[in-house]
Amino acid sequence: MVRKKLDSRIRTLLERSVVTGQRSMLVLVGDHGKDQVPNLHQLLSRTSVKARPKVLWCYKKELGFSTHRMKRMKKIKRDKARGLSKGTLGNDEDQSADNFELFISSTDINWCYYRDTHRVLGSTVGVLVLQDFEAITPNLMARTIETVEGGGLVIFLMRTVKSLKQLYSMSMDVHSRYRTEQSGDVVPRFNERFILSLGKCTNCLVCDDELNVLPLSKSALRRLGDDGNSIQKGDAGEVLTRKSKEDVELEELKESLSDTPHVGVLVDLAKTLDQARAVLTFLEACSEKTSRSTVALTAARGRGKSAAIGLCLSGAISFGYSTICVTAPEPENLVAVFDFV
Repeated sequence: MVRKKLDSRIRTLLERSVVTGQRSMLVLVGDHGKDQVPNLHQLLSRTSVKARPKVLWCYKKELGFSTHRMKRMKKIKRDKARGLSKGTLGNDEDQSADNFELFISSTDINWCYYRDTHRVLGSTVGVLVLQDFEAITPNLMARTIETVEGGGLVIFLMRTVKSLKQLYSMSMDVHSRYRTEQSGDVVPRFNERFILSLGKCTNCLVCDDELNVLPLSKSALRRLGDDGNSIQKGDAGEVLTRKSKEDVELEELKESLSDTPHVGVLVDLAKTLDQARAVLTFLEACSEKTSRSTVALTAARGRGKSAAIGLCLSGAISFGYSTICVTAPEPENLVAVFDFV
């Protein structure tokens, strides 16, 4: 198998996203894009000093491969009996197939239909894979991307096209409900706006199924430079970033509350200034131990509301509360909340 050097801009994008706590996005155009998911997952695992990231894989109806371990083992045995065992020929397709099977068996992957994505609200993953672009809607996209943690990776798998402008006129599944006898044509405005917005996103790279960077990601390419060297790095190769005003205020708030019992430890776990202020407001209401105050927390999806509520529940327990009621549309939506209790 011929090894190919990875474009340094992809590695730099993931490193910068991990350091800054921002999500990065990769759009893989090609029929073999799924074979690059294990490589990107391994690259993200090396970049972040944490456990192997969990994966959420969303699709329409069929994956194109089996996720059942016993079925894969039977298929391998059949291939060996026929002399078609993968990896015996030594070509690229066999090696990538072995790599993909190892990735499936050794990684915590949540396989989810698009119609069941309401069950993943409130959960947290490190890598999100969105397959079958024709079935995606703006609401589905926002619902699934909000499950990715800061520094995580979002991967879009698209089929091979001669030009990305072909996606402008792609017939989406949602268009069928708007077609009537009087108006049979639907203008896919979302497709064109989405593809054009990818060029303006500084954390998005569009690549083919061999991880060659395509020139569509103009803003990201200008920020990363031609060879990925425009990002400042230290002597050990780590990405250097400047602290923002909010980061400085967050550190000052954590330092001022470090000696406060029950509160300082919980506020120290907050990742953003808004999250720290929300936790502090909730804990102040809990410390009063009266039913006169009501606190409501609203924010966009994926901003850390579930984590903040989990920290507040821990604080309420430390203040002596014994009866706490938690409600949600689905039980799976509370996974992130109880991770912090």
